Amino acid sequence: MTTQNARASMARRALPPLAAALFLLSVAPACSRETLLEVETPDQITTEQANSPTGAAALRVAAIGNFAYFYGGDYGGSFHGINITSGLLSDEIESARGGTEHLDSRAQNEAVQPLTNTWASVGQAHTQLVRAIKALTEFAPEATDAEKATKKTQIAQLYALHGMLYVITAESYCNGIPFANADDLNPQTELLSNAELFTRALAQFDTAVATAGTTAGDADIKNLAAVGRGRALLDLAKTPSEFSKAALAVTAVPTSFVYNVTYSQTSVVNAIYDWMNGTLNYAPADREGGNGLPFVSANDPRVTVVRGAGGAATRRAGQDGIQHYVQTVFERADKPVPLATGVEARLIESEAALAANDATTYLTRLNAARGTRSDLPALADPGSAAARQNLLFSERAFWFWGTAHRTGDLRRLVRQYGRAPESVWPTGPYFKGGAFGTEMNLVPAQTEKNNPTYTGCANRDA
Repeated sequence: MTTQNARASMARRALPPLAAALFLLSVAPACSRETLLEVETPDQITTEQANSPTGAAALRVAAIGNFAYFYGGDYGGSFHGINITSGLLSDEIESARGGTEHLDSRAQNEAVQPLTNTWASVGQAHTQLVRAIKALTEFAPEATDAEKATKKTQIAQLYALHGMLYVITAESYCNGIPFANADDLNPQTELLSNAELFTRALAQFDTAVATAGTTAGDADIKNLAAVGRGRALLDLAKTPSEFSKAALAVTAVPTSFVYNVTYSQTSVVNAIYDWMNGTLNYAPADREGGNGLPFVSANDPRVTVVRGAGGAATRRAGQDGIQHYVQTVFERADKPVPLATGVEARLIESEAALAANDATTYLTRLNAARGTRSDLPALADPGSAAARQNLLFSERAFWFWGTAHRTGDLRRLVRQYGRAPESVWPTGPYFKGGAFGTEMNLVPAQTEKNNPTYTGCANRDA
């Protein structure tokens, strides 16, 4: 990425370390605030500082912070994560802010927001994760058994997060996107297809599991890697046996498992809350473009909105002056966003059973997921293959709203299930005027074309 190669020749820039520190997902790093504050530019970690235990710890903090921002964060009230950007392209989220209609209507302008900042966050998180893994491997202390255990946990976590970044990026973006190697001395860029990114993700998850130790924190990382592995295999699957491999990857994940990305009231906040509640720039969509799911009108307890005394969904004026619904799924600035769950594991198993024409297991796994909540009654078998597919993908959509799954699922309905794009994606008249376009994936920012390796998407296939 331009942006990646440019960073490779700069100092290791990241979120400010004290802000990024708010986003540790497991073990707190052993870093010295005094050392960090001695840097002339405190939002950078120089090469000299990185080449030490303290510098490696600081890079880890920065990498986790940058992943949190990439996934679902808002830093400084100006940028938001890929969960909103990909949700806008799909039927999850609608524009309530002028200038973002191009993305919501599936006719992207690669030169403007939010595409530019979201793409930059992909490169930033990737670069920081690569750097942090390298620094921790070389410089993290391991003189004692406790230090060795901590080092294993921390490196395993970064590999698992890197794998999730590859998966989410591949599900969201077109084919043939650039990834830099984050090497200051020999910067290079590769153009990678979605399938190649999924394959790289699998390698990252395997390394995470091989690296992890035996603590409770390591168990969570192994489950994160297992769900990520199942997700990548599901994306790659073409035959029933390949779907069964995805199910096998997640068999041991407890249904109660949740791995959250955490946010802050004061620094990198939950972007959905900030952009949909703090100020109404985006909103939950409802039956968008005819094919969209009834995220609001279904009154499902998994996708909640502000409702009046009688239970009817209420609206408020967005930044565009139009009345929109207001979400309450992520009702605080510090609300965590699930990255991987046992519910997802059961739905992966359900889909594998569906591919094998095992309607009994298909339904059992759907209801095992629903059994984690007291407000969701058990489902009945809808009776046909097409109806079962519809129910499965509806369940996935309501379980995973706001977590960067929906664009990948709509693409899979076209790619793996042979659905016509106009039968699953929002289509027809756009509510702000004009008509929906035909795009099914995000594109890198126009600035990326400053990178001589990249001239545009290889293709826009589902």
